[in-house]
Amino acid sequence: MSLFPPRALGRLKEIAMSQPDATYEPQPSGQEVQTRSFPWERLFLSIMYAVIAWFAFWGLMVLAVVMWVLVAVNREPHEQFRRFVAVGAKYVGQCLGYILLISNDKPFPLGPFPPAE
Repeated sequence: MSLFPPRALGRLKEIAMSQPDATYEPQPSGQEVQTRSFPWERLFLSIMYAVIAWFAFWGLMVLAVVMWVLVAVNREPHEQFRRFVAVGAKYVGQCLGYILLISNDKPFPLGPFPPAE
């Protein structure tokens, strides 16, 4: 028992057989196929930046607690401390951008450190 009526099934087979696979294009003889090699350097750098970003993230979490203690004491965050934490957050963002293949710019230590403002 078929899900399709015999006439519809025959038409489906006819359509499927009449259309060749349009995605296959044979390579002309005598030409070498160029393949791109796997980006091993990018993989190793991404692993390195993932480790650095992990430590930087948890360091920022500790600094966030310190900042809240400063806010509890002074009723406002210390401006230089806030800028320092902001630079750290930008750095973690740069690392994640490189790891996730969003950016090709290498973060510090192989690239520039993010600016304070």
